[in-house]
Amino acid sequence: MLLTNLKLDQHTDRPLYAQISAAIKEQLHSGQISAGDKLPSVRKLAAALQASRTTIESAYNQLVADGYLLNEPKRGYFAAALAGLRSRSDAPVTQSIEPPAVRYNFANNYIDPASFPTDLWRRYLNRALKNKALLSGYGEPQGETELRRTLAKYSSVARGVVCSPEQIVIGAGVQSLLQILIDILQPELTEIALEAPGFAQAERLFTSHGWQVHHFSTEQLDAKLPRLLYVSPSNPYKGRSLSPQQRLSLLHWAAEHHTYLLEDDYNGEFRYFSRPVSSLQGMSDGSSVIYLGSFSRLLLPSLRLSYMVLPPRLLERYRQLGHLYNQTSSTIEQLALADFIAAGALCRHVKRLRKLYSSKNTLLRQALTEIFGDRVVVRAYESGLHLRLAVNAPLTAAELAEAALQEGVRILPVYDKTELLPEILLSFAGIQENEIRPALSALKKAWF
Repeated sequence: MLLTNLKLDQHTDRPLYAQISAAIKEQLHSGQISAGDKLPSVRKLAAALQASRTTIESAYNQLVADGYLLNEPKRGYFAAALAGLRSRSDAPVTQSIEPPAVRYNFANNYIDPASFPTDLWRRYLNRALKNKALLSGYGEPQGETELRRTLAKYSSVARGVVCSPEQIVIGAGVQSLLQILIDILQPELTEIALEAPGFAQAERLFTSHGWQVHHFSTEQLDAKLPRLLYVSPSNPYKGRSLSPQQRLSLLHWAAEHHTYLLEDDYNGEFRYFSRPVSSLQGMSDGSSVIYLGSFSRLLLPSLRLSYMVLPPRLLERYRQLGHLYNQTSSTIEQLALADFIAAGALCRHVKRLRKLYSSKNTLLRQALTEIFGDRVVVRAYESGLHLRLAVNAPLTAAELAEAALQEGVRILPVYDKTELLPEILLSFAGIQENEIRPALSALKKAWF
């Protein structure tokens, strides 16, 4: 038995019984000790290792408790049969191939850190930390009252949303709020349609709960569509907003067919060559529109804080279930944001961002024309943080993205089967202005 030759380290903080236990596990893993093998007696192993019987008994008892050994009275200790035990040679193999390094990032999962007023935000966080009474619990399940009051006022001024604080539900990101909404709507509704080309994360969430997911166009509304439509009227994905007439038509259609509109107002504040268009929720009577707002681009993506405005009928259902949900958003950040908004800091910040993003938007379009000429067509650019481009190249959108990544540029492919030319999105929120031209030059090298 190899155990009797075990060398113990007397000069480490690790207890001797733990060293012995680990050695036995190692020999079980490696097959040096097989199922059913009898281990040395406590007395014999203690003598061989020059350790106390108490030490050996502690090691054996720990292994029995962990399921590695069996203790049979008057017979001794035996190795257990560990079916499915992973051997040391079966350790997972890590991927050794490094992905291409990204030099220029046109993805939408980050912002330019210089654009965020970090010092000012820290001041509001420090102020929130002084509210010990509110910080000592899990927080309000629906969201802190002070923030909901502030959001009701802010969303009214900034986005034309008409609601009371009681209608607002706060969560850590849109997906956490969609989870609550699914529970509210089931079992009455189990089917949803999203504006093409869709929103992958939301679709995955709905399908995982057994919902049927479809795509639709706001220009082709069909009476057979589900009773829940996911829409982005400010349309940052396509880069253009719905016209006032299109918005009215959508609201009239929803009322006629008793349909809920789930309005995702992602980046609705950012419109560069005219005033931001108000929300659908504010144009409606409030009975059929579920409004989603987020701060991931207004402030920081790492600030996981979004909010949902429920129509009165759904609010009643939420009140029946609300006690089942713990609040997913940090109480500290909620209180800091409430003060940040109330002091007017958010409005001033948004004005600065509009100016910055408008400059990037214009610079990017000018550079595209100079570098690509008629090889790319800007489909839309008036709102949001993206430009949507059609690329005149014999590649799919996914192939364009892969070729770009090989040159160190990350872009977003558009999976829209209705378009003849492959399309991509270029987000300019995070990329530096002095990186735009070098990034486009790298794209040209990748594609042409």
